[in-house]
Amino acid sequence: MFKLHSIVFTAIVLLFSHNISFAQKDKDRDKPFANDDKVLFGGCWFVPHNSQVNLKFSDYSNFEFHDIDSNAREVVITGKYLLDGHNLWLIYNNRPKQKFYFYKTDGADEHFVIRGYPLETSEYHFVHGNCE
Repeated sequence: MFKLHSIVFTAIVLLFSHNISFAQKDKDRDKPFANDDKVLFGGCWFVPHNSQVNLKFSDYSNFEFHDIDSNAREVVITGKYLLDGHNLWLIYNNRPKQKFYFYKTDGADEHFVIRGYPLETSEYHFVHGNCE
């Protein structure tokens, strides 16, 4: 009798856990992509037509920002990043933090973009590509 109850209990648990996993998948589908910082990994983020300016994100919230200074010299800035919804904060090791906007475009050519704040005047507009 105990064995039968155990089998029935196991079957009920499996049935409910199966339904929970479907519910979780539906919930994850509605979750904003920006809460998953894995979208940032794998490759670099480039300013189109200026590959010298790029960002690379890695584990443990680290980043490298390759930029050009006012004397036309390449600089590499490092620090930590924080992704909060669509807000991407670059917290530099040696200068004030900087806010960016992280989103996915609409239309036939959907892709992810990182834009500087304020959007209207920012010189930074990054798209994802391979590091080379």
